[in-house]
Amino acid sequence: MTEEHPAAPAESKKSGGPATVFAVPAGKRISLGAPSLLALANGKLLVAFDQTGPDVKDLGGKKGHDEKRKRWMQGRVMSSGDGGVTWKLAATFPFRRASLFRDGGDVYLLGEASGGLCLMRSPDGGASWSASMDLTGDVDLWLAPTTVLADGESWYVPGLVPVGGAMGLTVFRAPRGASLMNRKAWTQGPVSPPLAGFVPAVAGAGFGVPADGSPVLWRDPVLVKIQDARHPWHGAGALHVAGATGCGRQHWAAWLRLDAKELTLAVPRTPGGEPWCWLPLPGGHDKFDLFYDEPSHAHWLLGCRGSRGVPLGREASHEAGLRRIGAWTSENLMEWQFAGGVVAGGEGPAGIRCDPSGAVCGNDLAVACRAGGPGSRNARETTQVLCALLPNFRAKNG
Repeated sequence: MTEEHPAAPAESKKSGGPATVFAVPAGKRISLGAPSLLALANGKLLVAFDQTGPDVKDLGGKKGHDEKRKRWMQGRVMSSGDGGVTWKLAATFPFRRASLFRDGGDVYLLGEASGGLCLMRSPDGGASWSASMDLTGDVDLWLAPTTVLADGESWYVPGLVPVGGAMGLTVFRAPRGASLMNRKAWTQGPVSPPLAGFVPAVAGAGFGVPADGSPVLWRDPVLVKIQDARHPWHGAGALHVAGATGCGRQHWAAWLRLDAKELTLAVPRTPGGEPWCWLPLPGGHDKFDLFYDEPSHAHWLLGCRGSRGVPLGREASHEAGLRRIGAWTSENLMEWQFAGGVVAGGEGPAGIRCDPSGAVCGNDLAVACRAGGPGSRNARETTQVLCALLPNFRAKNG
C-alpha cells in the first residue's frame, strides 16, 4: 500500500497550513467521515476515517455491509512519517466511526459495524493489521471517532444507543495491558435515559440552556478526566462525559458524571448541591475533541468556531458555522482561552471544515478534520481529510 498524498508545495509541516491526507477521486460518489488522529512516540501520525456512498461497493480492500441500512462501508487508515506533509495508505477496514488508540506497543482501531463494537490491532505502529473482530454482536450502537480515555487500569469509550425515540449514553470499559482482542475483556455499562430525560429534573441548571424549545439531543460524546483536585467535580472514581448537543445555541455542551466502577451516569452538582447540566464550551454545538495535556497542566479543545453573532434555533446548527476550526485551552473546563485558528474554509459546502481530532506530536499539536470539496453539496458530503499543525502550542497557554 503505497498510495501517496503530498501536500501543496508551499506548505511546511511547521506552518500550520493544511495538507491533504486523502481526497476522493474526481467523479466518485463517496463522502468521507470524521477522522481519528493518533501520534506515535517516533513522530509517526495515523489517521482513520470512513468512506460512504454508492461507489464504496466497487472499492478494493476490506469492506463491510450494513444489513439494516443496505449500505456498504469501508474505512481507511493513512500514515505519515514526515509530520503530516505526505500520507500513504496503511490499511482498509470493514467498519465505521472508528477511533485510534495505543496500549503499550500495540495500536488499536475501535469502531462499529451494524451496531456492534469491532476492533483491529496493529503490533508494529500501523504497518500491518489483524483481521477485524466483532466484540459485542448487534447492540444497535452509534460511536463517534473520539478519544478512547485511559484512566487508572482501564480504557473507557462512550457510545449512543437508541432509547425512548432518542439517544441514551452507554460506556464501555476494558483493562489496560490486557488482550483487548477478546470479547470477555469488554464491559458495557447501562444505557442512560435520553439527554432530554435529565433536563426536566434539573430545570434551570447551567444558565438555563437550551433555548426556544429546540430539541435536546446528544451528539458525539467525549470522555474527560478532571485532573485538578481543587476542582469541585474532581473525585476518586469519577469521569465526565461532555456531549456536543443540539440545543438551539452555539458553544454549549451538556455534561454528565460517570461512575467509573458502575459505569452509571448522573448530573454533576455544584459545591452547594445544585444540579448543573450545561456548560459554555467552544464548539459545543458540533463534534469537538477534548483532551488533557500533562506538560501544560491544561485541557485542550478543538472545535468549530461557529458563525459570527449569536445565532439561535435552527441557525445555530447551520453549516455556515462549520467553516473555521480553532483551538482553546483551559485549566478548569469553564474558562477558555482562544489559542488560535487551525483550519479555515471559504463559502458554500466546499468550504466546510469540521469534526476535528487532535494529537500531541512533540511540541506541536497535530489536527485532522474533514473538509468539503468541489463536488460537495452539503456538510455531509465532505470529500477531503486535511491535517494541520499548531506549532509550539503550549506557548499559547496563558
